[in-house]
Amino acid sequence: MSFGRLAALATVASAALVLTACTAPAPEPTATPTSTASVTLTDETRATLERLFDEGFAASGMPGAAAYVRIGDDEWTAVTGVSDLETQKPFEATDLVRIASNTKPFVATVVLQLIDEGKLTLDDVLESYVPGIPNGATITVRDLLQMSSGVWDLTSDEPLMAMWADDLMMPWSVEDSIELMRQNPSRFEPGSKVLYTDSNYILLGEIAEIVTGTPLHELVQTKILDPLGLDDTRFPAPDQPDVPEPAAQGYRPPGEQLGSLDELIPVGDINPEVAWGAGNMTSTLADLAIWGDALADGTLLSPELQSQRLDTREFDGQKIEFGYGLGIINIGDFLGHDGAIVGFSTAVFRLPADDATFVIVGNASSNFTTPTMDIFLSMVKELYPEQLRPIE
Repeated sequence: MSFGRLAALATVASAALVLTACTAPAPEPTATPTSTASVTLTDETRATLERLFDEGFAASGMPGAAAYVRIGDDEWTAVTGVSDLETQKPFEATDLVRIASNTKPFVATVVLQLIDEGKLTLDDVLESYVPGIPNGATITVRDLLQMSSGVWDLTSDEPLMAMWADDLMMPWSVEDSIELMRQNPSRFEPGSKVLYTDSNYILLGEIAEIVTGTPLHELVQTKILDPLGLDDTRFPAPDQPDVPEPAAQGYRPPGEQLGSLDELIPVGDINPEVAWGAGNMTSTLADLAIWGDALADGTLLSPELQSQRLDTREFDGQKIEFGYGLGIINIGDFLGHDGAIVGFSTAVFRLPADDATFVIVGNASSNFTTPTMDIFLSMVKELYPEQLRPIE
């Protein structure tokens, strides 16, 4: 189940930020140049992007994918493959996809907006809103946002994951997830380290609803989607298990890794209450590009709170600058997030200093693969190698 599991960067061009906590050796750092040359979208750059996209797609095991890059005022878009293996309908840049853990920055932004409005603080403790979670009296909102709470992760429950794999529409509620968190021990002391945990964002969504008395899907709509004009993006209500049209058909492999297209299994509706605030949203390439800019630039937050959002902490065991802030990932100076849920994979990252935004979407994923992230990292390695900086 991958609405955002972390498999730490295994190689420079092969990384996965998927659903449950699963670490692997980090890549060897790239030699750091003394200065960073700005990249522009010349004919040569476009040819490089095209080559990397084609090579990455060919190796990905996805039926279809689309990529968008904007640097300054110049844009590049590429689309390849099919959105449906049965009909052979071509993949379109306008196809809607599940964005998985790219949901987390939306939920984090809602919570941070509530802090800007004085309805919450980063130091508020979990117990005040959701009682009964182990260490809830010392876990803060900041800990939840920054993946440093230590709360037990629902995606580590093997029987639950097996049940979900057998029936993506299984009866399940947010309260069911929270009750499991109450029944299981904390994994580490709050604030002591950073460990990717989907449960944090289930709890943050619950806190936002308690503080406002408004369903989370309505909060995302009114506080983010409407102001930014993201008309093709949706945080589904409990009765909206589908991907809106025009939807790409999602696929998953029979095992953990993507391989032959002939083995892929179509993915149908998914109960939105399972992934919920950790990964249930849908969107498009164009909307995600707008969102990537707003997220990294702090469009919807006060400058003070955006600064705190970007104060990232490295994941344990990394060799490069790779960490988590308040609902945002950094890889060097790139800011954004990625996501994988059975059927779909997405990567949305921005390098503010170069006014560069990268978005990649695809219609296949397993619990252990984020092929769009692989493609994005291959582009970083080629165009911005200095961003794969060693930790000093």
